[in-house]
Amino acid sequence: MEKSILRAEYLKKRMDLTQDEIVAKNNAITENLKLLLAGQEIKTIHIFLPQHGKVEIDTWQIISLLQNSYPPIAIATPRIIPGTKEMEHFLLKPETNLIENRWKIPEADPETSVKIEPQIIDAVLIPLLAFDKKGFRAGYGGGYYDRFLVQCKPDVVKIGLSFFEAEDKIDGLDRFDVAMNYCVTPFGIVQF
Repeated sequence: MEKSILRAEYLKKRMDLTQDEIVAKNNAITENLKLLLAGQEIKTIHIFLPQHGKVEIDTWQIISLLQNSYPPIAIATPRIIPGTKEMEHFLLKPETNLIENRWKIPEADPETSVKIEPQIIDAVLIPLLAFDKKGFRAGYGGGYYDRFLVQCKPDVVKIGLSFFEAEDKIDGLDRFDVAMNYCVTPFGIVQF
């Protein structure tokens, strides 16, 4: 199925989830991610922050898990550079001041936060709407993560997070699409 069709379909599937389903799926994703992280050597992990007012994976729950269970792991979050399709990255600390961007996504204040380079990141949690059995994904269509992932070191662990299971195949991929190593769902961990 084409990316544009998948985007529309999966946005609707998300909107159709009940609050109880959202909570249960977030809890299961967090538990499954904990299992995956237990076997990884990670010093710095990159995590997207959920958009206010949308049905997205509750990465705040994951951040809480990391801070409580893996305190040595540094957490980084993205900031979209205004007027571009590029992101910069900042450490997320208890004192980090967050400011909502125009899409209502919280971002670290670049004036008061610690900026890091993509090459020091060991793992990236990737937002997506749908993914396929080869590890490719349909995101929101901006290409931000595909551009970011090629700036990371070659062995960065790319982990998608999804409320739903894999599609057989996503059509319309191009040479810029970057495959994931894993996708964590409420149903388990898919490795590619």
